[in-house]
Order: sequence, then structure tokens, then C-alpha cells
Amino acid sequence: MERDTKHTSCNCLDFNKMAKVKKVVDEAREQNNPELDLVDRGITSIEEIPGLFVPASIANLYNLEILTLCNNQIVELPSSISTMPKLKILNLAINRLSSLPRGFGAFPVLEVLDLTYNNLNEQSLSNNFFIMDTCEPCT
Repeated sequence: MERDTKHTSCNCLDFNKMAKVKKVVDEAREQNNPELDLVDRGITSIEEIPGLFVPASIANLYNLEILTLCNNQIVELPSSISTMPKLKILNLAINRLSSLPRGFGAFPVLEVLDLTYNNLNEQSLSNNFFIMDTCEPCT
């Protein structure tokens, strides 16, 4: 069965030809793609911010519903990530996160959050993290 990906993914982007993640994010915003897949890209820096960070401008992807950043080396997230109005699935598994930004649990419609295989513990999580009403428990 063939899946219609015209409105659900960034298949139209050629990641091999794009050296900078910022270009991928900008193009996704321009095309109003609801999914951004940056899996296993070996991301170690983003043009805007040196080091292992996701830029705050990622929150400007207002129509994004699925964000997959697993298997990179991300150590820090911007607080603006939790303001993404349509984000339903956020996969941050297999990174180097040891803390989450203040207000991280305030996602308006998030249903699935994967933080497995990071350096997180209960003390590093904000209080809102434990009252995320929109997320379904994983079984």
C-alpha cells in the first residue's frame, strides 16, 4: 500500500545535498511540511548555534506535527520547542540530553514523546513534565 506523503513528510528534501540543518528547517517551514525527520544525521552543530543544540527558531515551524531528532548528539533544547501549536509526536531518543528546558511539559497537543536513551533522571525534569495531560502512556 502506497502512502500519500505529500502533506505528511519532508520526502521532497534531499538531506544528502544539504550540509546545514538550518536549511532543512527553513525549507520545511516554507513548504508547510507537518513532519521533519532528522534521524541519524550525525548532527553535531547547527548553523545558528555552535555545539549540540536545537535552534529556538524550530518553534517557527507552526504546522509541524511530527519531529524526529533521534540518534544524534543533541545536548540541549530551546524552551520554545514546547510552544509548537500542532506538534503531536516528538522523538528525541538516543541523544545526550541531561536536562529539559523550563516549561517543557507545556506542549498544547503533544501525544507521543520519546526521551529514551538520554541522560535524564527525575531530578532533571521540570514539574510540568509530570502533568502532561495530552500524552498517552506508552505500553
